[in-house]
Amino acid sequence: MEFLEKFLTTKLIATVVLVMVLWASRFFIDRYIRRSRRDWTSQQRLRWINSTRTFVFVLILLSVIFLWGETIQGFALSVFAIAFAMVFSVKELCMSFNGSVIRFRGKLFDIGDRIEVGQVRGDVIDTTLLSTTVEEVGKGGSNYLYTGRRISFSNSIFLSQPVINESFLENYYMIRMEVPLKLSADWKEGKRVLLKVAEEEATPYLEQARRRLRQMERRRGMELPSVEPRVTISLPEPDQVTLSLRMPTPVHLKERLEQVVLTRFLEKFYQKKPLEKLIPK
Repeated sequence: MEFLEKFLTTKLIATVVLVMVLWASRFFIDRYIRRSRRDWTSQQRLRWINSTRTFVFVLILLSVIFLWGETIQGFALSVFAIAFAMVFSVKELCMSFNGSVIRFRGKLFDIGDRIEVGQVRGDVIDTTLLSTTVEEVGKGGSNYLYTGRRISFSNSIFLSQPVINESFLENYYMIRMEVPLKLSADWKEGKRVLLKVAEEEATPYLEQARRRLRQMERRRGMELPSVEPRVTISLPEPDQVTLSLRMPTPVHLKERLEQVVLTRFLEKFYQKKPLEKLIPK
């Protein structure tokens, strides 16, 4: 009996020391990544930090299993019976874990991607086996603006809601903006001006976006939509024409670039035209 107590005490001390060492290692690695002067984007830092946390958690779990495997084995049947009885009480936990499996296997998104799930839309800043956290982004007129709210939700939502990933080019984002004009306005000139401004602003990033698109096409074995700036027209109302622009931009420049394009378009197209006569109310 005394030998058994010493044996269990030794294992307990070894477990505590090992967990503390691994946990401290994770803390120092996180601090190094946050303070490193390497040329990393904020999304890359978040991805490394998230990967480190997951790796340390797996190491701790494997270490505990290794140290206590024989002890646990003796209680295996009892634990199985208890677990079976608790299934209904931990249903949400199981669903969250299944949602994580779907996310990993389907490669639905990664840290830094902009996603929309149900009524939640934002940039992913953290993921765990049970939950996902996003910085909320507005809709409509605030399409690229952060609301200042941080939203965490259970991964079980992936079992019932479609996931829209707006970052299909990974480091690039496709701007989608609409400019309404009256049908009586010179909408052909407006389309030409908007496309010209978009091409000029996208030129520094276009070739890199093309290369990224070709890499993804080879990886997925399918043809993806072109990244070239494009303007299409639609008639949402009888007296209104809407110019819809789509163009690529680096993720960290999407808000600024949209404002630059819109400002330059207004300056060029309306420089000799009164705004109140051309913009529908």
